[in-house]
Amino acid sequence: MRKVSRLHRLLSTTFHLGCKAVSQYAVYQLGLHTGFFKARTSAPLLDALQQRLPRQGQSLFPLPSPQEMESFSSKTLPALLDSANALLAGHITLFDGYPTQLDLSPHTALLHWSDLERTKAYPGEDIKLVWEPARFSWAFTLARAWHITRDSRYQIALQRYLAEFARLNPPYMGINWTSGQEAALRILALCFAHQVFSQEPGPSAELLQSIRLAVALNAARIPPTLCYARSQRNNHLISEAVGLYSAGLLLKEYPSAPRWKRLGWKIFNQAIQDQIAADGTYIQHSANYQRLMLDEAVWLAVLAKNVGEELPRPIQEKLAASTILLYNQLDLISGYSPNLGHQDGSNVLPLLEADHLDYRSTLQATGRLFLQQDLFPAGAWDEKSRWLGILPQPIRAQNPSSPLRLGNNQDWASMRAVSYQSRPAHADQLHVEIWHAGQNLALDAGTYLYNAPEPWCNALRSTRVHNTVTVDGLDQMLPTSRFMWLDWANAHILASDAFSITARHDGYRELGIIHQRTLRHIPPANWEINDVLQSETSQSHRIYLHWLLPDLSFTLTEDGIRFKDPAFSLQFSNSLKGDARCSIIRAGTWLAGHIDLDITHYGWFSPTYALKQPALSILYGMDTSLPLTIRTLWQFASLAESSE
Repeated sequence: MRKVSRLHRLLSTTFHLGCKAVSQYAVYQLGLHTGFFKARTSAPLLDALQQRLPRQGQSLFPLPSPQEMESFSSKTLPALLDSANALLAGHITLFDGYPTQLDLSPHTALLHWSDLERTKAYPGEDIKLVWEPARFSWAFTLARAWHITRDSRYQIALQRYLAEFARLNPPYMGINWTSGQEAALRILALCFAHQVFSQEPGPSAELLQSIRLAVALNAARIPPTLCYARSQRNNHLISEAVGLYSAGLLLKEYPSAPRWKRLGWKIFNQAIQDQIAADGTYIQHSANYQRLMLDEAVWLAVLAKNVGEELPRPIQEKLAASTILLYNQLDLISGYSPNLGHQDGSNVLPLLEADHLDYRSTLQATGRLFLQQDLFPAGAWDEKSRWLGILPQPIRAQNPSSPLRLGNNQDWASMRAVSYQSRPAHADQLHVEIWHAGQNLALDAGTYLYNAPEPWCNALRSTRVHNTVTVDGLDQMLPTSRFMWLDWANAHILASDAFSITARHDGYRELGIIHQRTLRHIPPANWEINDVLQSETSQSHRIYLHWLLPDLSFTLTEDGIRFKDPAFSLQFSNSLKGDARCSIIRAGTWLAGHIDLDITHYGWFSPTYALKQPALSILYGMDTSLPLTIRTLWQFASLAESSE
């Protein structure tokens, strides 16, 4: 690993993030260490606050009738009721893949949140495992189940869990109050539950008043630390803006509500303008966080429309561009997107019982709102739109297209090539994904855990587990913390047409090495990838090409590796015609070949947060001087022909 001095880290961080972001973070640290935030978020007098709360909340959007939703969701209703009934028994599945008990305790001492944050007194486990159930996703599930069935058990469970959270997490005490974003996401869930349980015949006034109290407490937590959200320039700021706007609408008559609404609206528009590039690229370079941002934009746009407000045209154009960009990354058969960048399992608007990796429900809603068109024919993915009253639009579906995508809807591939204007998520330049019949065969490893003991502390962001080339075991960029890269690697597209893409990146410029890659489509379903490495010196380097595949059955042959179900082969060759090593690793264990290399992180795939599955890492490489060309051939057609 390359070493970096503290001065270089400071100067480079300031250069990459910008003085404004760094100064906002400094203000945040000052507020922590001077006790300013502790004073601004001191424990409120709940009785006095209750007296100021309105006796009813404002309607946020028109709900479909129970009969309409029961009919529309007839195929998914059993899954919804299974999830709701599991909650009755205290069970929940986090991140759509991590089943556990619904635990709302903070797992920390009940100190003021600022004391915990200042001293980094976090729980022993990954903090996201504590925060996720405290985002109240269960409120969406219980509210939807009650709306359709009017089964009082779901109302009682919601009331019980709200009371349990309030008891275990007194206002602004404990780890569940450290993040303004977490408070904002609770507001969205609470507002949806309030809208549902406000229907006639409705539940007791006590439940609705407890929801309004929780919304007020969470909204008051957000403004003091907006400086932190601004310093991050990411989904934190958008979430907090949407939370404030939502609270301001619901609690219209509450003294602070008009200010929350104005502040949320202003910050949201500023953040969208800042965080989405003209071509739709989202600032965090993450498909999952881009979906999170779009879901929150959908929610705010629906609420705004109900009170006669409309997002400014430039903001709608940015959201439209982001919708198109994410659609162009989509596999139309599965509804999945390449697992690019951070994947923390966030699903902040869970309004349908479907795999949360299926992005069609979000894109259908954003297409309707910001493009005035349906991107998909009618289907289960319309359920989110139906709950929010987003009306169908004319269908203008088209095939995804991009300068970095080749193929058709059945067989396609994409290459990652970015010139960074904002901080990277993963060191994944020239990473290639290959999809066949709705199955992702060349995988992005995902994230697994952000906060864990080594070796799993956000380890899958590394170059070595992406489908690209590493030199001397080094990342393309310099890692300085769990989320921070310095000396950014930038890529440039050199050529792109219907059958090939060529790009290069400069991540190994300090070594005098340039990596250039050509992805070529050989119809109907074959792929050729040529990696060219050139150097300014004759020094020898250790070069490894990595491919991550699902955990498939395979057979080693003289000329490569054959797989079945689906049937295809991988073949490797190089320009030096010298000895090269080809190794296969599954779940950190050698299956074929053996080299002097730490393989802990190889052979794993994390489709969602806190979940990792065995996969196959294929390493092909050698110790050699440059130039060097490595050719990989993914061949489907020949196997199909040979079996005829």
